[in-house]
Amino acid sequence: MKSSSRAMPLLFIALLAAVLLYFVVQGYQYFSSPFSTSVAYQSVTEESIGATGYLARNEEPLNGNGGTLRHVATEGEKIGAGQTIAESYSNNGALETVSQIEELELQQGQLEFALESYMDNDAALKLDSSITAGVLSLHQALAGGDYTLAQEDLSALKAAVLKRDYSFETPDEIQAKISDVKAQIEKLRSTLSGAKNITAKNAGTYSYSCDGYETVLTPKFLETLMPEKLKNLAPSEESNNIGKMVYGERWYFAATIHEEDAALLHMGQTVKLRLSKGLSQDVDAAVERVSAAENGQVAVVLSCRKYLAEVTQLRQLSAEIIVDSHTGLRIPSSALRVDSEGRTGVYCMIGEVACFKPCSVVYQGDGYTLVKADLLAEGTDILRHGDEVIVTASKLTDGELVR
Repeated sequence: MKSSSRAMPLLFIALLAAVLLYFVVQGYQYFSSPFSTSVAYQSVTEESIGATGYLARNEEPLNGNGGTLRHVATEGEKIGAGQTIAESYSNNGALETVSQIEELELQQGQLEFALESYMDNDAALKLDSSITAGVLSLHQALAGGDYTLAQEDLSALKAAVLKRDYSFETPDEIQAKISDVKAQIEKLRSTLSGAKNITAKNAGTYSYSCDGYETVLTPKFLETLMPEKLKNLAPSEESNNIGKMVYGERWYFAATIHEEDAALLHMGQTVKLRLSKGLSQDVDAAVERVSAAENGQVAVVLSCRKYLAEVTQLRQLSAEIIVDSHTGLRIPSSALRVDSEGRTGVYCMIGEVACFKPCSVVYQGDGYTLVKADLLAEGTDILRHGDEVIVTASKLTDGELVR
């Protein structure tokens, strides 16, 4: 009994020693050869320059005569020479009358659509889809802070909803309402007097708004642009403008950027321009000017020939100038290895085994690398999206059991 009682403490000490030895060995192995993995995934890295600047166009303000206006042309509409842009009325109360006429014309259009829908079985379904798309577009515009676009989306959505409401009435009821609306429009128009048409001198694109920069931010002004000139830019104090005409298809983005960033740009270069609002996609732009440096700043001018009608109301905003982009499989930089044959690649976990997969470096980032898989002999596995890449472990060999 005494011999048995003495053996128990010895057995406990031996067991404790074995446990401690296990943890010491595991700790040594971890710190001398740590092991971790990361998933390789498809990624895009952009080399870009952030800037805040101005949009410029070849613009001409349109001067009104002080009367009450009824716009005929819409925002961003292509206008021919001599085409009517707006109607001007001189009599008192014309503003309210014109507003009533525009509301009735909108109602007439909605009623006529509802009448036509009885002859088109798919009209209601198409309208329902349009309403759903309108709600999504309005949500995106509000989320992106583009309130000009949101206002347009809201107006279109209201019109679509009203059209849908009218579709539940009978054709006779709708036709009676159309006749009544037409009679109201004619009666209101008869009360307007002294109407004068305001027409376009030259063909171009019409815009409702003027902000005073039309005669300041001109293409000629941009030809000699320097950082200090852009910094001190101020609008003119013109008044009584009823909108503006934009001539040509080319528009410009002018901004000041850091001198170090300007080293990435040169005259004639094509880059991508991403505006903070107005456009939902990147556009190709040409580098028109890179000025000399002033106090570490450089003025740059980019030009674009697309989507003019969508940027006619934009002036000062932020943007990203995307100089280059790289696509590849993103991995931690520490995962790159060179095998015994001198090939660059990574080791991936295939079950419990380390498998070497050669790859080429596409772009070296801060702590990460974009790579593309090297094509191997037929039947050989290559690096793919979703592969488990071994990040930290020493002296790996192809086919080694690592777990």
